[in-house]
Amino acid sequence: MGFRVIIVGGSVSGLSLANMLEKFGIDYLLLEAHAEIAPQLGASMGLLPGGLRILDQLGCYDRVREMAGDCYYQPSLRLFDGSFLDERKPVSFSEQLENRTGYPQIFIDRQMLLQVLFDNLKSKDRVLTRKRVVRVDVVDSFVQVQTQDGSAYVGDIVVGADGVHSAVRKEMWRSGLESGSELFQPDEDQGLASDSKCIFGISKRPASLPPTALQINAFFDGRSYMILSAPGDRLYWFLFQDMEKATGSCIPRFTKDDEAILAHQYFSDRVTRNTTFGDIYANRLHTALVPLEEHIFPRWHFRRIVTIGDAAHKVHPNTAQGGNGAIETSAVLVNTLLRKLDQSCSNLSEEDADLVFAEVQRTRFARAASALEQGRRTSSISMRDTLLSRLFVHYLLPWFGDRIIMWLAVKHAETGPVIERLPLPNRHGVTLPHSGTVKKRDGGKILWGLGVFGAVVVSGVLYLLA
Repeated sequence: MGFRVIIVGGSVSGLSLANMLEKFGIDYLLLEAHAEIAPQLGASMGLLPGGLRILDQLGCYDRVREMAGDCYYQPSLRLFDGSFLDERKPVSFSEQLENRTGYPQIFIDRQMLLQVLFDNLKSKDRVLTRKRVVRVDVVDSFVQVQTQDGSAYVGDIVVGADGVHSAVRKEMWRSGLESGSELFQPDEDQGLASDSKCIFGISKRPASLPPTALQINAFFDGRSYMILSAPGDRLYWFLFQDMEKATGSCIPRFTKDDEAILAHQYFSDRVTRNTTFGDIYANRLHTALVPLEEHIFPRWHFRRIVTIGDAAHKVHPNTAQGGNGAIETSAVLVNTLLRKLDQSCSNLSEEDADLVFAEVQRTRFARAASALEQGRRTSSISMRDTLLSRLFVHYLLPWFGDRIIMWLAVKHAETGPVIERLPLPNRHGVTLPHSGTVKKRDGGKILWGLGVFGAVVVSGVLYLLA
């Protein structure tokens, strides 16, 4: 048997990686726990130019763009003092971004993106559903993955793309501890933390909202809303609220009753001049109340096991960077793996695998950690009615926000990775520079904090920079 990658999880990162491996003829097997490869979980996903460029390299962009529909969102802002800023702009921020980078900002059902990625695969028989992983063992020169139904699968490396509660990551920790390695601690999971919660959902568009592409940000003391037009005359929406900080196994899990109680408290919140949160919730199609977990795990790999996406770097959804970061890490993994396979004649020793995985983490860690910090800053400044928040929302951003955000958005795309051995697309006459897999440091922490918040309140899209 030739070199094989076992991917655990049919997530954005897992299916993106499968598409990339297929492009280069690398054997893989993807194991998904759910019965369907693209279940409807009521979630939406923001895609930014850097992530869209990689999807374009894979041949997925045109379909994503078609499914997203009108993505030239017009902003509407409810300030902390209850006033509204909703003047229509002749050219939307998203349209300007497309003219500058070749790609707009796009929001789409997570289910839709998963389906596009799956449909793009030629060897769909390599994707197996109802395969919940329960054990991972590294044995000499290979790794064995066991699933709940009693099946076992063997490969050269295993990639955990199975989300923030990753079974692969837990097995990696177990393997490390049992081998006597000091790389992991028994309480490794306590690094995962949450100090806010969110009801996210998809709703039919209420009659009070115009049938145009909108992005609504509404700010109240202790909570905030982000609401976007969705294809099919629907809305994507988020209600963010503070909660007492919890870590690891102490992070709460919420019921539908918890969701209903929380939602009912805020039905009268006016998110636009003519629409309340109650109007949006009454038209709900899919909803869930979840804790917003955040953490960049200090080590993403051990022996022949590596984690990517939310399993390695989980950031606040207000950054719109979870899916983009997952796509980026998949690209960096493939770039690094191909270079090592060239040197090793299509064979990978355990030492080789460790070098590949360490390079992936070195390349991506700073950018992911920056995203984590930016999400925390944005959460703090957008959910508390403080003097600093009012200065940003009420005064600075209406005058300077668009220009700052545009500069940061372009910079973010230019410093992101691409799939190095695939052609770079040209969209709208633009082929952006890029970093490949080389980390770029620009020391822009202060500007980034400003840029994220500006994206929240002016254009409603949060860009993450490294």
